[in-house]
Amino acid sequence: MADDSSGSRWILAPFRNQYWRERHSSPKDYYTGLRQEWAFRLEEQEGLYNDLQELSSPVPHRRVIQMRRENKLDYERAVRRIRRENNRMLLRRCRYYMLQLAREIAEASGRELTPCERSNVLANSKSLSDYDMSDEEV
Repeated sequence: MADDSSGSRWILAPFRNQYWRERHSSPKDYYTGLRQEWAFRLEEQEGLYNDLQELSSPVPHRRVIQMRRENKLDYERAVRRIRRENNRMLLRRCRYYMLQLAREIAEASGRELTPCERSNVLANSKSLSDYDMSDEEV
């Protein structure tokens, strides 16, 4: 999965079960796979959320948890949303580690990271999403 339909940077690993191939041939298997991906992504999100909290990084709102999941259409929407949220959380975690690496390199050189260097690390196009995270909208 190279990128999402929104055109954002996509680094989230694809789900191991390719259930979407069953969408028309076996709706029951498709729905089962969809629910399995939901459970997998929810667990993944918990891990990412905990990582960001431990890193003292701003944590985005997780609005997907409040979404309805009563039928196939609801699950499809929720799975698309949780993929986007997890991808943004993963990007944020990557940016944190890139900033940490830049600080370590600066310290190894016997100096501090300048505000300009810090901005360059955080604005690196390879780790930016093309839209704001939910906690950045305020």
